[in-house]
Formats: sequence, C-alpha cells, structure tokens
Amino acid sequence: MMTRATPDQALTGFRNASILWAGHIESRKIVEQQIESLLTATEKPADYARQLQLQRERLDVLKWQINCAARECIYSQHLLMEACTEDALSNFMQANGAALTSALAPFLKGRGGLEVASRMLRSALVRQLAITPPEIAGDYREILDESGVIPDPVMVRDCQSTYTPAQHLRFQQRLNYINDMQE
Repeated sequence: MMTRATPDQALTGFRNASILWAGHIESRKIVEQQIESLLTATEKPADYARQLQLQRERLDVLKWQINCAARECIYSQHLLMEACTEDALSNFMQANGAALTSALAPFLKGRGGLEVASRMLRSALVRQLAITPPEIAGDYREILDESGVIPDPVMVRDCQSTYTPAQHLRFQQRLNYINDMQE
C-alpha cells in the first residue's frame, strides 16, 4: 500500500526542489561571469586554457543540473496539488460521502454501476462549474499560492531538454570529475 504525502510534506518537497533549482541557476550565473572575466582579462593566467575548459565543463554540467532540478520542481508541484486535492476530497467524502453514494445508489447498485455513476457525477460537476467558478479551499489556498497552480514558465523552459539514461550517467561522471578537480 502506497502512503500519500500530506500537503505539508508535499510543500516541503516542493520547497526543497525549488531551492535546489534556484541554487543551480545562481551557480550558472557565477560560472558565466567567471568565463566572461577569463575571456576579457588583459593578463591571462598561466593555466588559462585549463581554467577556461574547466569553467565551460562546469557550465555544461550546470545546464544539465538545472534541467533535472526544474523537472523535479514541476513534478513536486504536481504532487503538491495532488496531495491538497486528495486531502480536500477526503474531507469532503467524510462529510458528504454517504449522501453522495445515496444519490448515486440507483446506478451503483444497478445497471451501469460505477461507470454510469461516474459519468453522472462528472455531468453534475460540469453543471456546477457553469454556476460557480472553482475556488481553492481556504485550507490549501496559502500552500497553492506559494507553489502556483501552473509551473513557472522559466522552470518549464529550463526542463525542455531530454536526456537518455546514458547521458545522465555521463553528466554524473562529469560532475564527479569536476568535484574531484576542486578538492
């Protein structure tokens, strides 16, 4: 049995993913500045070529890390919305579940079963949406205001590239190499 995350747990996961993504973006800016200063320096250091190559390697790896972190952010945002929705539906069903199943009982006990009852419930929901626009429940409004309901466009742009498992492995090896060089 899979245990679902609570909204607070999902929010923590989203925050952690967002912090990681933002950290990689900041690191990318620093590396880009370092490359720029190496290229524009009037006096080049003795190991200029090696430094420049290492910074370019770091930049390539950071682009991959940003992509992975952006994907994790978008996924964790989706999990957060699911956790809030599941929690709200659970609360709703505790308060109104018996009345809902009673209203749908003719189909739940008869011909059509759950499939027809689901269609009727969907139809009722569509009619309700025409009358009342959806509002995020107060308990979840603050949480979903922080994460947003739609992913950040910059985040979406940052995860446009796709990598094969072999490419992920290669980038991980490159990251390990860079980390070893810095020690």
